[in-house]
Amino acid sequence: MRTRIPAVLAFIYFSVACGITAGGEDIAGQVKKAIEKSTLDQPGTEPFHLEASYAPSFERDKDSNRQGEIEIWWESPTRWRWDVRSPEFHQLMIVDGNHQWQKNEGDYFPEWLRELAVALIHPVPLPIDVLLDRVRGAQVRSLHLPVRVNGQITFNEQRNVDWDPTGAPGDAQANGKGYLALLNGQLSYTGGPGWSGGYRDFQNYHGRLIARTVTSGYLEVTAKVTTLEDLGTESSSLFNTDAPGADAQSISTLVLDEADLRKNLLSGSELFNWPPLKDGPLEGQVWTEVVIDRTGKVREMRPPIADNPGVAGAADEGFREMQFQPFLRGGIPVQVTGRLSVHFKTVRPAEVENFESARTYFNQGRKIGFPAAGAAAPYVLRAEFYVGTSAGVQTGRYEDTWNSSTEWKREAWIGDSHFMRSQSGEKHYRLAEGPDAIFLSMIFMLIEPIPADDTMTESDWRIRRDQVEKASAVCVFRGTVGSNGELDPEKSQAFWFSSDGQLVKAHTSGLDVLPSKIEPFGDVQLARQIDVMQNGKLALRISIESIEGTDPATAEDFQFIGHEWQRAFTAEER
Repeated sequence: MRTRIPAVLAFIYFSVACGITAGGEDIAGQVKKAIEKSTLDQPGTEPFHLEASYAPSFERDKDSNRQGEIEIWWESPTRWRWDVRSPEFHQLMIVDGNHQWQKNEGDYFPEWLRELAVALIHPVPLPIDVLLDRVRGAQVRSLHLPVRVNGQITFNEQRNVDWDPTGAPGDAQANGKGYLALLNGQLSYTGGPGWSGGYRDFQNYHGRLIARTVTSGYLEVTAKVTTLEDLGTESSSLFNTDAPGADAQSISTLVLDEADLRKNLLSGSELFNWPPLKDGPLEGQVWTEVVIDRTGKVREMRPPIADNPGVAGAADEGFREMQFQPFLRGGIPVQVTGRLSVHFKTVRPAEVENFESARTYFNQGRKIGFPAAGAAAPYVLRAEFYVGTSAGVQTGRYEDTWNSSTEWKREAWIGDSHFMRSQSGEKHYRLAEGPDAIFLSMIFMLIEPIPADDTMTESDWRIRRDQVEKASAVCVFRGTVGSNGELDPEKSQAFWFSSDGQLVKAHTSGLDVLPSKIEPFGDVQLARQIDVMQNGKLALRISIESIEGTDPATAEDFQFIGHEWQRAFTAEER
């Protein structure tokens, strides 16, 4: 019988990442199908004429001067023409085989505009074999996203695919970090060196599903396709690369890696003045993506991302002041784009409390409070949890069998649903059965709520002194904070630690997690009760019924052939 989990918990657990559910070849096949369906610029597409207008996506950016029109005439991948207009730049370009004709108004082609124009017709500008090779080795996670349709909640599946940089043969664009997402099997967004796009409002064009709304850029603009029609019979002059009036030098943009960018960096132009920082790490990395014009000047820059956000302003100034020798290809100056990074090191202001890093608090809290991180010998832990439903209070079971950090099994049951994760050596396993299996995966996260060490980014977190039940605590938090320092209950995540490093409270996914009834188990201070509160009301209670040392289980007890799983982006450490 279906347990009928309360709506608030159902909304949350279906928003939790559920891990990889398909192998590399499976996801590669899905990506190939989605890309082929959504790409106009490929062999076999009917010749087309496209018109689009664009403007900033958000009212706050209305004065950014990012509005205009894009028009494309396309006969084949080697014969096409575009007209790209903005208030500050206009390019008319014709390509016919190896011949190109350009007329530009303005000396710099904004990268955000170039990427938007490409995104309209070519969501991932990589050769398909290169893309699929990257996808096969990528990290993949599935999300079940709740949507309300005709008053009922249903769920869409989103597959997020992320790949890291590689040193394989090829250019910087092919070798750079990239990502894409499929929503119910259809392309949702993409990004990588020299490309980015978000896609929606798909309509049929000769068997292809083409997005009529396309977004692009860190300062986001939205393009609306107003015309997509057959090209028809056009005059030969439309693709005439011998027409008079072409510029003597064309404008092109190359994607380079950091090593090649730095070859042209002028000595003495790399100057950064790091401010004292009252919290967060004092040393680390900061990076950005820049676009450098044909004279060697930085013209566009993504807001810097740092291991400590406090240095972002100084990094912004330093990156913008960098000067480069012009980049040449065939003796002709070109624009270039790529990633730059620097190391920062600074100090605390006088008379400011010196906190540890967020990672230190998390690792210490895990070791003190979680048997799987602090136990010295095998154990079995059993718990029950209670959740209120429309059918009354339902009871579920949880069991954790632990030999070592590489041999363990976690299981939970409620009604006719069962969820299991285990590890045996380097292999991970995952089994989900029944309608409430994903809810059971949330139980795992609530029992061990501290973020996994390999999925947290230090720069996301801030640290301050706080109180829990009038006792002093260190609060490690991220997300939206009000003008008086209050945490936004829906848009923040926080963990409070006592002076000895014990986790005393957590706030995640709109829920407050309150461990209590602390008892020692060896060197671990185990919470025998965990209350989960939503809007001040008890939504779920987890009670540890027993934990005891045991003889080591056999390796076979942790192996589930046919349910192999590649761990990626799970919220908890295990």
